[in-house]
Amino acid sequence: MKNIKVVARDEIINPETMQVYDDNGLRALNGYHEEIVPVDEPYDMDAFVQKYEEDHPELKGWIFQLFEL
Repeated sequence: MKNIKVVARDEIINPETMQVYDDNGLRALNGYHEEIVPVDEPYDMDAFVQKYEEDHPELKGWIFQLFEL
């Protein structure tokens, strides 16, 4: 078993800069999600993200990054 750090970001555009907000800006706008999840080895990254999106419908369409800890 290993732990995966899941980071999800919504693509919220700053109207002043026309760029996506950084992580601090996304946190302020509730556009940033971070969680550590235990997974069995081996795991399929695509299947994991799909299941994670199903379990967290509020994150549907967000950009995911996974980090093995």
